[in-house]
Amino acid sequence: MGFNSSAIVYVSNETGGHAYISFSHEYSDDGPQVWTGPILQPGGNAGPLQIGFNTGFLYTGLDYWFCVAHVLDGPNPGIYATEGSLDQPIDECECEAVDNGTTIYCPVTTENFTIALNSGPCGYQMYQQPPEALRGKLRSEVKKSAAR
Repeated sequence: MGFNSSAIVYVSNETGGHAYISFSHEYSDDGPQVWTGPILQPGGNAGPLQIGFNTGFLYTGLDYWFCVAHVLDGPNPGIYATEGSLDQPIDECECEAVDNGTTIYCPVTTENFTIALNSGPCGYQMYQQPPEALRGKLRSEVKKSAAR
């Protein structure tokens, strides 16, 4: 589907360690827009991911988000994620007309993922994941997003 609005998103690694960070955005049920990449240093930015969304009268879609961070070192190594998955983001944070054409910086820690929209920020808890339970899921999601 075509979108009448877009923004550029970066996720800032505020985990205190080197981390693989992946994140996704989905407008309504149009399919997720996914970013995966290399290891980020503390304070580094994941992205850019250009997201599309619709704003204005008669547009009733919603924006959904997901973030996962595999923190390799530092004070809190481990795997942390919001609810959902790369293919099915479920945390809702609606983009509005004032977000069109902007660059959005979203800090992620081992405790929170904040979507810092100009229209108003949304924050979501990061949950530590058991490594064995998530290892295969992360690999398959990274392979899926790389194939796109």
